[in-house]
Amino acid sequence: MVTGALVVIVVAVVVLSILHRRSQRADAADRARLFERVVPLVQDARLTCDGGGYPVLTGRLAGHPVTLRAIVDAVTLRKLPVLWVELVVHRALEVEGTVNVLLRPLGTEFFSPDAGFAHELAPPPGLPRPVRVACASAYRAPSAEVLAGLLAPATELCGDPATKELSVGRGGLRVVLRVAEGDQASYRSVRRAVFDHPRVDPDAVLRAVAVLDATGDRVSAGEVRS
Repeated sequence: MVTGALVVIVVAVVVLSILHRRSQRADAADRARLFERVVPLVQDARLTCDGGGYPVLTGRLAGHPVTLRAIVDAVTLRKLPVLWVELVVHRALEVEGTVNVLLRPLGTEFFSPDAGFAHELAPPPGLPRPVRVACASAYRAPSAEVLAGLLAPATELCGDPATKELSVGRGGLRVVLRVAEGDQASYRSVRRAVFDHPRVDPDAVLRAVAVLDATGDRVSAGEVRS
């Protein structure tokens, strides 16, 4: 009987191990498809792995190099995990320094550079609250008029609940958008950030790129100077 029990235990362990490996492979394959609806829009599209299981997409959109990467946020207590995507449009801009807009700040945004911007600015009219607008120092701070002009094209995008952060700096423009919220059952039971087949919306990406380009174009055309 002891031998029989041991055989059953060994078989059960083997079966569970096989099922676990299959689940891991299926999860990895699903993560790899995060940008599958965006890739056809991107010129010279290239997918690489960031080490977290999700791909990084690089290429060109609207004539500028872009980078899209996933961010898994599971550090905020009493909140379900969130899958964000960071979109960066790389282009040289003649600004004094980076202006960062963090919407609904919680102080737990590990992916945000906000903590490095000590000088807080008064949010221009039209930006939703709560919001923190900041730059590195008072010496690089744009005037209220310049700030309003700089962020004018992004006001509607910032009002979208899916938008978390927007930055304008010398190296380009950046926005962070929500893709999905974690599965409640998985998180409550085993504290795992599990998302139900998340896919980045191509329309959301195109809209964000259009806003970032409009903002960058205003700077390049000399309409705003920070």
